[in-house]
Amino acid sequence: MKWPLVERPVPNAQVPLYNRFYIHASPATQVDPVILWGTEIDADALQTFLQERNRNGRILVTAAHALIRAAALALEQCPELNVRLVRRRIYAYRNVNIRMAFFHRWYSEIDLMLIENANFKSLERIALEIWQRMLQAARNEGGRDRDLARLRRLPAFWFRQRAACMMVNDLSFPGAPPMRVYKPTRFPDKSDSFNLTLGPAETKVVVRSGQFASVDVMPIFLRADHRLVDAQQVGRFLALIRDLLNNPERLAGGHYDQSDIDRAVAEKQKK
Repeated sequence: MKWPLVERPVPNAQVPLYNRFYIHASPATQVDPVILWGTEIDADALQTFLQERNRNGRILVTAAHALIRAAALALEQCPELNVRLVRRRIYAYRNVNIRMAFFHRWYSEIDLMLIENANFKSLERIALEIWQRMLQAARNEGGRDRDLARLRRLPAFWFRQRAACMMVNDLSFPGAPPMRVYKPTRFPDKSDSFNLTLGPAETKVVVRSGQFASVDVMPIFLRADHRLVDAQQVGRFLALIRDLLNNPERLAGGHYDQSDIDRAVAEKQKK
């Protein structure tokens, strides 16, 4: 597997001074570099879009797939967030990859999957890859499942997946209680710099055009590392995610053929 990071770190001159205070803080200070920002999206718009998409589509698309697509497009527009910390230097990722947690039915536990080059893939392509991976996990047939069976006898270091900075969680499953506060933990690997979590929909009364209206909203939380970004960057990034999910028609598009994806990735790496 090709090393997922670019060869040279981000120059110190390009790292904001405020962030460098966190990067170079002494362990004795027990500094907390976590930033957590929560907001909500218009669930009515997203649910209507998914219903229309699934009515004529061949692949079932869910909110989780929309969240992955939105995160990938937002990272493409904000490349300064597509990074990770290695010791005390910041390195950019070569590609926009997204990690997602899912329930592995064969082992009855949570596992991770990686959606590579997610910014080049359509909603349907993302959905297809995820459904195929989950079906393989249920049958214990995939290559990763065979590797995991062997790796269970090895140190946990081998379980680390370093090829993505963004982890997404879709917690809008049926029966989930309303989410008022959510504090995502950081994966025990510095590659997990950002965590994007979508909560369950609930009805809320709002004022629109001077009239009370009942709408469905979904909470969304972004956990970020202050050594890499500041609050303004987090706010702008989450606003971009919110805008994409509130206007889900903007999630349409993307390449369908693997050859197109490989060509786009190759062109990007040449620049």
